[in-house]
Amino acid sequence: MKEKWNYILYLIWFAYLILSAVLMFGHGFLLSRKTLSDVTKCVPLTEIGCDGWEKGNSTEVCKEDVKIRRLLANPGSEIACVPAEFRVALVLVDALRYDFTEYDGGIEKPLPYQNRLPVMKEMLDRWPERTRLFRFMADPPTTTLQRIKALVTGSLPTFVDASSNFAAMELQEDNLIDQVTKGGGKLVLLGDDTWSRLMPGRWLRSHAMYSFHTWDLDTVDTEVDSKVYDELKKDDWNLLIAHYLGVDHAGHRYGPNHPEMTRKLDETNTRLKRFINELPPDVLLFVIGDHGMTETGDHGGESKAERTAAMFAYRGNGLGGNSSPSNIGAEVQQTDLAPTLSAALGRPPPAPSLGSLLLPVLPTMSVPYTLLHITNNLKQIRQYLVRYGEESQQISLDRLAQLINATREQLDKASSIETDEELANYVADVRALIENVRNVFREVWVEFDSLSMLRALLLLILAIFFNWLITEGLPMDRVPLIFASSFVPTGFVAMAVCIGVCYSAYFFEILDDLEHAIILSTGLISGAITCTLVIMHWDGVTQRWYEGRSQFYERFARAAIVASAVVLVSNSYIIEEGAGLSFLSLSVLALIAWNVGTIKALAMWACCGVVLALTRSYRGCREEQGDCWTAGEGAPSGQASRAALVLALGSVAAVVAVARRHVGWRGYGVVLSGLFACAHWAVGWGTLGSPSRSRLLARGSWLVIVTMFALLWRRDGQGATLPLTVCGLLFYVANTLVLGAAFAPSAALALLTGFLVLTIVSMEKNSTSTKFSLSTRCSSSVACAWALLASYFFYGTGHHATLGHVRWAPAFHAGDPNYLAIGPPITAALVSIDLFGMPLMFGAAVPLLALWGKNGASNVGPRTQLAAVFSLCLKFALCFAIRVFVCAMSATIHCRHLMIWGVFTPKLLFETGACAAALVGCVFGAALATWHIPTAHRSS
Repeated sequence: MKEKWNYILYLIWFAYLILSAVLMFGHGFLLSRKTLSDVTKCVPLTEIGCDGWEKGNSTEVCKEDVKIRRLLANPGSEIACVPAEFRVALVLVDALRYDFTEYDGGIEKPLPYQNRLPVMKEMLDRWPERTRLFRFMADPPTTTLQRIKALVTGSLPTFVDASSNFAAMELQEDNLIDQVTKGGGKLVLLGDDTWSRLMPGRWLRSHAMYSFHTWDLDTVDTEVDSKVYDELKKDDWNLLIAHYLGVDHAGHRYGPNHPEMTRKLDETNTRLKRFINELPPDVLLFVIGDHGMTETGDHGGESKAERTAAMFAYRGNGLGGNSSPSNIGAEVQQTDLAPTLSAALGRPPPAPSLGSLLLPVLPTMSVPYTLLHITNNLKQIRQYLVRYGEESQQISLDRLAQLINATREQLDKASSIETDEELANYVADVRALIENVRNVFREVWVEFDSLSMLRALLLLILAIFFNWLITEGLPMDRVPLIFASSFVPTGFVAMAVCIGVCYSAYFFEILDDLEHAIILSTGLISGAITCTLVIMHWDGVTQRWYEGRSQFYERFARAAIVASAVVLVSNSYIIEEGAGLSFLSLSVLALIAWNVGTIKALAMWACCGVVLALTRSYRGCREEQGDCWTAGEGAPSGQASRAALVLALGSVAAVVAVARRHVGWRGYGVVLSGLFACAHWAVGWGTLGSPSRSRLLARGSWLVIVTMFALLWRRDGQGATLPLTVCGLLFYVANTLVLGAAFAPSAALALLTGFLVLTIVSMEKNSTSTKFSLSTRCSSSVACAWALLASYFFYGTGHHATLGHVRWAPAFHAGDPNYLAIGPPITAALVSIDLFGMPLMFGAAVPLLALWGKNGASNVGPRTQLAAVFSLCLKFALCFAIRVFVCAMSATIHCRHLMIWGVFTPKLLFETGACAAALVGCVFGAALATWHIPTAHRSS
């Protein structure tokens, strides 16, 4: 019967409604800041006459100090730039955390990253007038792309840009690089190709190399070293950028507490010594880090370790400002780099810059020249405030006027500054003002589209409410009749009509936002259709509610899934969510086992408790949780310990050995893929391992897995239980491959938990009737318990809902996919499986809850089996939809909360990913079950 595929189409329909509504919410919530196309322009000082205006045809000549004084006396004059007097060598050591640069001779047993850059200490002691060292504070997110954008524009990054970290597009805003090229300057680039992707065609010479080989510690650094010293000897460039990646890659692969980090920092120390020795005395050398790293070597979030980088400055002919030892380690903002380098290179600050000049890292200048650079900075800030107020209503007019007036007051004061003491006070006042401006923009930088957010929340609540009525209200025997009707085709036809109308309206320019119009119209029409369905069958809904009062364990399970979602409104519960989900899962399972009422069921529940307790060893630590122990100690380094390797091999071997005996001919594929996975870990383990052969074995395992997924669709007439079981086992092997040997045992524990729960559920009976027993298996309590376990094992496999905890190593366990034409999709798929493989596996196994066991569904007809599978899949999907809705509501409530970008927004993103994975798994498992459940023949 063709109508049986209506079940699958409806699940796809539901998945579309949920994910499209979340997409609309994301468009409203994750908007980036308002970007302006303005470019800062300046008039060369040589073209300005003695009266302070452009001299035109005048032949009058006067000293530059006189010109500057007259410009300062006219605060409304244009920005005047001096000819470039200095050259700059910018050495960016990726992930150079500030404490990597500190030196303490009193430490007897330094950590691998301590006391590894003594050259900085030596230069600070020997040449304090030539050398500076600061804490270089980054703004979150601390991903490389956002940091480079902030460094060259002087602006603040946005959270949403983190998603494009590995697909950089050309930078459209005014920036330091464009300012130098427009002024006739020449630039040389060595190292990370993110610069060339962001700013293509700007370079006199470019030797950019691919930056995402995170396990390659030396190639980029060696290539830069082979060219940078020759470049230092040339004088045809104004700005030299050398971006080293070894320290960052050592952190990603091994973490900071590893001998490889020691080696890379020692190389950096040797490199800096040679730099200083070969650097021309008039060239400014800046050695900076774009961000720091956590104790596991990760970055991307907003912890202090990730935000605190280092800035080291040196010039053979000396620097200006205060060289007091008390200033070593003072905090400066990364936004200050762009206006500072612009001043050194004779250019005005970029238009979006919110930074202030760092005079201590610039050469000594006279008071008039210093004031010229400061007033240029203030004029640029004033222009930006005026233009931003015209283009965006984010900042109140009163506050904006206050800031603009404050900049004018400082500009008016400039002409009265004469002495060095007055200049120092003036510089402090200007820095305080610019810091105030920067803080104002930090508070209101993201402009939320409240209309899109409210529309999305409306669509989500409609989809959840009406589908809850369908699953909880419609009697089981009516479901096959509904899906044998034209209900689902009518819905898809209505959606197609909506899409056609929206496209027509967009073509005739009636609509401005096509995507939002399609999502809103299809969502509303879907809600109307499901509402109509409920109204048509309202008699059955009311009769079922009247006759069958749900039992306590049913109500408790629903309350548990709602509670697991509602507590996400609190940042404290998000941080400790793993423990909460474990408790709720065991509580729901305890009541289900108690309802079964047998010693075996209670024993199975006790085993579940033991297994979940064992998974506690693999739950990771957030920074907010303080010190806690994390299993898989070698995981941050990409290398499992010997004990972890033995556990991984033993767990996979046990699973495939048991699977082979119970799943027929399909078990050969599970065994083969599992053996390849074990060989992949064993061959690549240790310093004597063979990485190339290990990667080849991983590819072999993936080839077997993909082949077996294709063979799952081969019918053998034995029903859907065996193919679904093999599907779950294949997902398990796939999870072990991406999790790696360090966390592979946690996947085995998840599989064992699922088996125990299936056994408990298969014991549930409502009466002597098999049909009623099947109805009990498809109750809300079963779906809620399964959903809670699927959510829990995101944490049980060592993950956390923070950007800094995303593990990128799984993308490279079988080789570097970026050499392939379809590399980015493969990378995204592997990282997604690592993150959301557990919801995917549990989602695909949902039909087993209804069909598992000797008396599962063998004595009922195909229509009843299909209705049971559909009902349970939809309930499972609803559990995740509820969690996503509450996360979206929480983000809306807390949109101005201090932790919005550190806790609530990452949780929304990760919960959406888990929901998408669960929906995909549900659809796949339901389709597989539908394919193998025999077709019902209508009687004459």
